[in-house]
Amino acid sequence: MLSNIHKLKKHIKYTIITGLSIFSLFTLNLDNVHADNNNQLNQQQIAQLVNGKSATQLAQLIKEHKLTSQQLIDYDYAQIQQKNGQLNAVINVNKKSAEQQLKQLEKHGNHKAPFYGVPILIKGIAQPFKGAPYTEGLTFEKGNTYKFTGPFVKRLQKMGFIVIGETNFPEQGLINITNSILNGVAHNPWNLDHNTGGSSGGACASVADNIIPVATGNDAGGSLRIPASYCGTIGLKPSEGVIVGDPQDPSIVNFAETKNIHDSINLFNQLTTTKGKQAQLKVPKHLNKLTVAYSTTSPVGSKVSPDAVAAVNKAVSFLRSQGFKCVKVNAPVNGKKLMMNYFEASALGGGNANKLARQKLHRNLKASDVTNHVVSPMTYALYKASLKMPKDADQNFGQEVQTVTKQMNQFHKKYPLYLTPTTAIAAPKNDNPAFLPKYVEQLKHIGTLNHTKQIKLIYRAWFHGLSQTPFTQLANLSGEPAISLPIYVNKDGLPLGVQFEASHGGDMILLRLGLLFQNHNQFIFK
Repeated sequence: MLSNIHKLKKHIKYTIITGLSIFSLFTLNLDNVHADNNNQLNQQQIAQLVNGKSATQLAQLIKEHKLTSQQLIDYDYAQIQQKNGQLNAVINVNKKSAEQQLKQLEKHGNHKAPFYGVPILIKGIAQPFKGAPYTEGLTFEKGNTYKFTGPFVKRLQKMGFIVIGETNFPEQGLINITNSILNGVAHNPWNLDHNTGGSSGGACASVADNIIPVATGNDAGGSLRIPASYCGTIGLKPSEGVIVGDPQDPSIVNFAETKNIHDSINLFNQLTTTKGKQAQLKVPKHLNKLTVAYSTTSPVGSKVSPDAVAAVNKAVSFLRSQGFKCVKVNAPVNGKKLMMNYFEASALGGGNANKLARQKLHRNLKASDVTNHVVSPMTYALYKASLKMPKDADQNFGQEVQTVTKQMNQFHKKYPLYLTPTTAIAAPKNDNPAFLPKYVEQLKHIGTLNHTKQIKLIYRAWFHGLSQTPFTQLANLSGEPAISLPIYVNKDGLPLGVQFEASHGGDMILLRLGLLFQNHNQFIFK
């Protein structure tokens, strides 16, 4: 899996000199490095120059000839080489591709592009990039590659980014932790015994551990925000249908993980379609005129940890200090019914893995494929549930989405901002399973049940994981934007984010709110 990384020809090593008196002798004023001698920078000097810089700031350094894109690419590959053995955040790198992209950028690119020459990691699923692995995390798809580059990645390249690799994700991006038979566990940089969350876990670990300032992800149920909470990054899930290449209905939404809100703002401005820009709500001159509803109650009735409650209370205290009115009230939705519909929707696409299996294995998936670690139990269960899907399931799901959307539209008329924990707990340990063993056995025999009982079993099996992350799915089904902000760390040294949700088109309002938190030093990063 990581053979490409271990084959990198250039092993860059440098020694960090410690001790105040010695360090002071070697400190350089790197802001004044001139274009004529930037090629002579050693790795320690480059590290001093780039550490703590946002992607926006790095692009400016390149434009000012204080740093070259090639130096930055080499530095980031060295970071991957140094850190990824423990993290397993990056599952593929292609140095030759990066070199080709850089040549094209220097020859044909726009030197005024906002992220000119800055390396980026993209998520290994649902973000097509020609030549990159195309597996969906399925064991029997290993070796497949994309034959084309999709509109989202094309836009990233137009913005000046250089794609240097792909990040880890769970099988088919289904679960809220990053662990799969094919790619293994992604470890949390705050504590390697804990998980990154999912499904954009590799992206979050890469950004959290300063491998790279921006890594893309996507979100169909919390996959940008859950790992942002567990790893301490900024994770925006944009409104449905406003980002280049995204569909207009509830589905996967693409964006990125960052550690600087200015990067998130610049990314959003550049990735938004013309219609998406037109859909944006006006940002009020005084944000504190917006009433904030807040809740620490799980929408599915599960336990919420004291840490999650403390994180929300910290946010409320800060907001009130800034003149916001904060009211404790729950969103007006039936959380259990919402999730039953969410899992029904997941089953709508459950046959995709079996289609791929038929192409590669020349047979349908079997229960023994779970036992033999060919597929996960939920991949198999969703396939079997898709076979008994009622003809009107798609229509019923659409009606439920419309109902939830209307409920939240009414709610936001009184409460423009809705604050909850992003996750109910801090990052779980890596030995905490996505599905409890008793349900794994039941899922193997799900084909014997009628469809109603199948969905109920899927709900029960998924509940163990859902109870840890019950707050994120609402924004996906309502089509609203939501953002996780890293403002809290518990006594065990693990971060936990808070989530703000707004009306459709309220993305920039959320980003401006994030800027308020950043300007007042509320963010806590590793």
